[in-house]
Order: sequence, then C-alpha cells, then structure tokens
Amino acid sequence: MKRFMSLCALSFALCAGMVSCEKTPDNSYEGTNYIYLSSDNTSMYGVEGESITVNVMLTTSLDEDAEINFEVKGGEGIVELEGNPVLIPAGETTASFDIKCVEGIDIAENTVLSVDLVSGPEKLAVRDPFQFTVMVVGSSSLTDEQKAIIEDYKSSTGIDLSKYIGLVDVTTLYTGTDPDTYEPLPVQTITGKTAIVLSEASVSGKPVLKMLSNPMGIQDEMYETLRTVTVDNTDFWYGEWASPSYAMLMEAISWTSESQEVFSMSLDNIVFNADKTIDFLGEIENQYGDPITAVPFDYTFSAYDRELEAIASGKLDPVNTPDWAGDCTASPYYHLNCDDITSDEYEGGNWIEPKAEISDEKLVFTFCMYRCALDSDYTRVIATYTPAE
Repeated sequence: MKRFMSLCALSFALCAGMVSCEKTPDNSYEGTNYIYLSSDNTSMYGVEGESITVNVMLTTSLDEDAEINFEVKGGEGIVELEGNPVLIPAGETTASFDIKCVEGIDIAENTVLSVDLVSGPEKLAVRDPFQFTVMVVGSSSLTDEQKAIIEDYKSSTGIDLSKYIGLVDVTTLYTGTDPDTYEPLPVQTITGKTAIVLSEASVSGKPVLKMLSNPMGIQDEMYETLRTVTVDNTDFWYGEWASPSYAMLMEAISWTSESQEVFSMSLDNIVFNADKTIDFLGEIENQYGDPITAVPFDYTFSAYDRELEAIASGKLDPVNTPDWAGDCTASPYYHLNCDDITSDEYEGGNWIEPKAEISDEKLVFTFCMYRCALDSDYTRVIATYTPAE
C-alpha cells in the first residue's frame, strides 16, 4: 500500500532546512542539521515478514561518520527495525532502514506507530517523526456459523467464497481523465492486496464481504486525489486570492503538504446473492448533503480526525467564521467519490455500468466514480481479485 510523500514537498522542506542553516567560510553549518524520514509506503499489513523501507536524508553531510539510532514508539510485539542504528559515512547524506512485522504479530485493529530519534551526533534532529500504519488483515478462520453461510453459498452457486477471504491479490485497471484536455488518461495497472473478511451482516443464504483496507486496490490513488484537491491545491488553497479559511484550517490542525498523515479506506456490505449477482453500490451523500448512488467507501484520515477534535474543542468554528470556504475541510467524505454513477452525466467516455462477477478463478468489480470536484469526467475502475493457488 503505497502512499507517496511528494518529492516536491521533500525538496522544499530540504531547501527550507538548508536556508535556515547559515553557511560559514569553513563550510560548516550553524543551526540544526535536520533528519528527513520518508518512504514510498506508509502502511503495511500486520503479517510476519511484511516490511517498509524508510529513507533517511540529512540537510547537510557531516565531517565524520554518523551513527543514528531510531526507535518505534509503541511498537513492541508489532514491528522491529532492521539496519538500525543507521550509519551515514562522512560526506554522505542518505541511508535507509527497514520496519518489519515481527514473528507472531497479532493486532485487533489498525495501529498507527511512529519512528523517532533516540540518539545521534550533536545538532541532529528529526524534522518530523515518520508515521505509518500496521493494518489488520482480519482472521481467515471461520466460526461454524460462518462456515455454514459459506457452504450454503457454495451449494447454490458452486463457488467456494472462502477463497476470497484473507489477504487477497488484486490487479486494478484505473483510468482517469486529464483535467486540462478532458480526455481519458492512459490506463494504469495497479497491483496490491486487500484484506477481506466475512462481514457481520452475513446471513444464511446471503454472505456479505467486507474489505478492511485498500478496497478495489485504489487506496493510494484516492489519497493522492485528496491531497490534490486540498493541501497540494496551489490554485485555490494558496496565493493572493485564496480564502483565509484554508490557512486557518491548516494552521489549527498542523496540516501541510509536508505533514505525514495516515489515510485508509474500507468497504462493507458487498452482498453475494444465490444467483451469482453481487450488490456493492450504496447510498451516500454528496458535498451538498444530497443522496447519491456510488460505491460507499469509508475513510479514516489523521488530519480529518484532528479537524473534528479542533471543532469539538472550539479551536475551530467553521459555521460561525465569516466567509469560511465551503470546501475548507480535510474530510475525505466531502472531497472524494462525490457524484452519482447510475447514469452518464458527463459524457466524457469513461462512464461504465457498474457490475461484479465471480467464479472460482476470479472476482471482478467494474465501476466508475466521480473522484473529486476537479475532475471533468468519471474515473473507471476494474478490480480483479485472484485467490492464492
């Protein structure tokens, strides 16, 4: 589950750090030499052997070898560090280490952890702790009652649904639209895994699956979309004509294009009928509170959690703040998946009738979504799940 830290943001932060350190004639720096921690992945499944590689970058190199020791706060029994302490040779600025799930890991819920500095040369400090999420896979073992539900479905359809419970491989064909030309973009092929369990909503004759994380294989892409319409939205959230409410929100919850956030998605109520049809659409609300039919994803987002806390404490008061911009929120529910998909309202060529098909060899979901307000047409998604051999 990749969630990229913007290279531009990292470059900006690095430049800012270098400007803050005053260079002297003997090529030494005064001030803090910051350690930047980043990764292509900020989440992993809680399975023994799963790992994340964390990149370490200094603002400037040192004259001597630097041994830097990190720790994961609250990570006992969940993860361990490999390649730690990190050694950065004199004159160099980069290194890396791995975060790896330990043997016997057992977590009951998604767990957010952070990496921070324990020790290192004087004047070194971590710019921001590296946050990451260890996600629940969900138990693939079934109770007797659940086994009976699966067996009833197999009797009706000939398909063993248990193949699609657990950590299941997914390959997704993802087709967006160019916001400038309004033409479909080249198809992306995304590979990953989704943690799937039998939902509590299951009843005899009608099993229901729940995707605990990375539903349809598009979690990373949806997070990038959320960033695009908010903290990376230079056209509307920053600049001379931007509403001051954007800056107020970002300052109140310490949310920027450089802040490391935790984002995840889930999807419940995927209903498998005895005639092999599959129901996976639902009713949600759009940005204006109107009901629409779409794939009803649920989201968790650390910046939005902080926004809700700030509102509850009175630190933020969007309702009574004059000229508060309507889209000034970190809420994924507001920004993402924001229009009905039952008919083609945009006629850009990407709309497709939603459907799902299952066999012993594959489980395929085909649908489109209107990702965000900046889009000019639907994004098409074809997610194919293949059970392990």
